[in-house]
Amino acid sequence: MDFHIQDLKRWHWVLIAIGVGLALSYVWSSVEWDENLPTIGQRDFEAGLVVKFPQQGHLDNVTVMPPVQGGMYKIVAEQVRNTKTPGVVDLRPVAFVAESPYKAGQWRGEGESFPNVIEYLKSVKQNEPDVSWKYAWYKQTWAIYALWTGASILLIGGVWPSIVSLMVGAGLGFKKEDKGPEYDLSRFKGEEQKKPGARPETTAADMQHLHELEDELEKKLAAQRAGMPIPEDETVGAGANGSGQVRKLDGGPLESAGPQGPGEEHEYKGEFYPVDRGAKKKQE
Repeated sequence: MDFHIQDLKRWHWVLIAIGVGLALSYVWSSVEWDENLPTIGQRDFEAGLVVKFPQQGHLDNVTVMPPVQGGMYKIVAEQVRNTKTPGVVDLRPVAFVAESPYKAGQWRGEGESFPNVIEYLKSVKQNEPDVSWKYAWYKQTWAIYALWTGASILLIGGVWPSIVSLMVGAGLGFKKEDKGPEYDLSRFKGEEQKKPGARPETTAADMQHLHELEDELEKKLAAQRAGMPIPEDETVGAGANGSGQVRKLDGGPLESAGPQGPGEEHEYKGEFYPVDRGAKKKQE
């Protein structure tokens, strides 16, 4: 049985999409894409939040990653660094790892304690409205599985079957072949019927007949070239008498089958149906 991609139903594509989405979700949730970033200390982190752009040490695009085991949060940002060219700054990707609970100002020897670094950022935002940060909720495990699986179902289970149908209908891609009957009736036919183009076998009698025809044709052509009368056609093969020629019927004139003279007159009498009473004598 031949398999064609257009034979798959939409629910087949949905199952394939779920499998692909789960596989991609597992890979995405297991890989730490920013693990090789250089880290900064607590002092650079807290000072960089309030330093204005484009001053040295300013932190831009601050993103808090979901917590890992032990309640530790990883903060990814871009730190402003001065270059040798006046007025040109460099943004270097950096990371900061904050423990929970988070104790702010430890580098000064004093500070306030917060349940986690997110609460600390909220308090800084109240005092410094220009401070901006975001939480990467899309990197949580449940969000990764939901986003990748949903996107796979939408694309593979929804859009792709429609594209395949359009390609098949337009004749641009996969061509659907006509399916014959499931029950093979040809097995009831004879061997000759199964081979409609087969030629009959040539027998020895057929070859002999062909040679005789060739000899007769050569005789006629030779006689025509020599200016001799063409011999009469002969019937190839034995006739009814085995002489090889058809006998002519020789007979005299056909005798007349009709009456040669006037017939006798008969007399028919009877009450219910006529009865032959014999020949009627002529009277003088």
